[in-house]
Amino acid sequence: MSPRSRGAGEEPGGWWKGDYGTRIQQYFPSNYVEDISAVDVEELEKQIIEDNPLGSLCRGILDLNTYNVVKAPQGKNQKPFVFILEPKKQGDPPVEFATDRVEELFEWFQSIREITWKIDTKENNMRYWEKNQSIAIELSDLVVYCKPTSKTKDNLENPDFREIRSFVETKADSVTRQKPNDLLKYNQKALTRIYPKGQRVDSSNYDPFRLWLCGSQMVALNFQTADKYMQMNHALFSLNGRTGYVLQPESMRAEKYDPMPPESQRKILMTLTVKVLGARHLPKTGRSIVCPFVEVEICGAEYDNNKFKTTVVNDNGLSPVWAPTQEKVTFEIYDPNLAFLRFVVYEEDIFSDPNFLAHATYPIKGIKSGYRSVPLKNGYSEDIELASLLVFCEMRPVLESEEELYASCRQLRRRQEELNNQLFLYDTHQNLRNANRDALVREFNVNENQLQLYQEKCNRRLREKRVSNSKFYS
Repeated sequence: MSPRSRGAGEEPGGWWKGDYGTRIQQYFPSNYVEDISAVDVEELEKQIIEDNPLGSLCRGILDLNTYNVVKAPQGKNQKPFVFILEPKKQGDPPVEFATDRVEELFEWFQSIREITWKIDTKENNMRYWEKNQSIAIELSDLVVYCKPTSKTKDNLENPDFREIRSFVETKADSVTRQKPNDLLKYNQKALTRIYPKGQRVDSSNYDPFRLWLCGSQMVALNFQTADKYMQMNHALFSLNGRTGYVLQPESMRAEKYDPMPPESQRKILMTLTVKVLGARHLPKTGRSIVCPFVEVEICGAEYDNNKFKTTVVNDNGLSPVWAPTQEKVTFEIYDPNLAFLRFVVYEEDIFSDPNFLAHATYPIKGIKSGYRSVPLKNGYSEDIELASLLVFCEMRPVLESEEELYASCRQLRRRQEELNNQLFLYDTHQNLRNANRDALVREFNVNENQLQLYQEKCNRRLREKRVSNSKFYS
């Protein structure tokens, strides 16, 4: 009978009675029982023997660690030398071995002793590793390429390509702030994995960008949460056709690469000009007509983060249009290999609060200049049918001769932010002296005029370069 039943017989009412495993003389429904003839049993045994590497020599498998070896002093069944494997678990049948020669009996004893000794040694090693190294051996044995480390993972001096070190996000953030270059060099020869802390009961995500900058290969995020960081993760792995693997930029693999360079060593490598022209078929949050606006953002290292917002188009989610002269922004990018351009479409409600509608996030190095129709996605980076943005992008590398001009603009902008904060304090605290405020206002106006001159100079150089390029190609 099948499956694995013994002593089975058909009973009235469509039932069978028999043995199956630990169920002795139990009833089984007829649809769970198959009648196998003696010929079928013989063919099945032949197939089992053919599939077994030892062929007919193998008649079963015993776990020797679950048996005690006992010698029968009087022999048994006309055999002078007999020993019995008595099971430690009650209910299991004993297994008897008999031979005519004492030498063969000794060989059996010796082989069983070696096997049980190896098993005991392996179990002791497993208990040691699980206790002292915090490693589950059964799970670790399933890993083909990497060996997890626990005790020495804080030591980044001796990378081993066969090891992988796992850090909780708080520990990884501390390492990236204190020893970013050490972590980068370690990741050039070995693997690290970062995972969210257990306190994130709401499945929120942490910022993975600093870890990517330091070369971490596996930065685990909560996939079920549709937020900015998960959208950046989707954008990063879109570079290689969503195959799950992206080669690190060549600049990151250079010996002199610094993931967190000081301000004096930062150089603007590219400017990106973006104009938001229009949109179509924007999704609605309810039955109301949306009042959309677009937030254009550069996501990257701390020195590459920047943001720009368009004006609000009232009551038009079907085909809103923005004036190209007003909705234009130029971003200065220090590391285009590790930066993202992100468009986020919001709706302004009656309380002037923004509500998310759609987004589109792309790596900077995957963008081309020109007029582009940008497909929009929902929070989970799934395509929204027919929804898109019409934008104009212009990417331009910054020459070394222009670096000084951009550096001056950058210093003026930083000073303008400081002056703006100080003026805000003067306006909110009436007891501060007005004389200092007047001096700050004069400096603010002078800097604003100087910044405008620098910007006009940059634009003039850009126009001259376009004219020279057009003459060359004509």
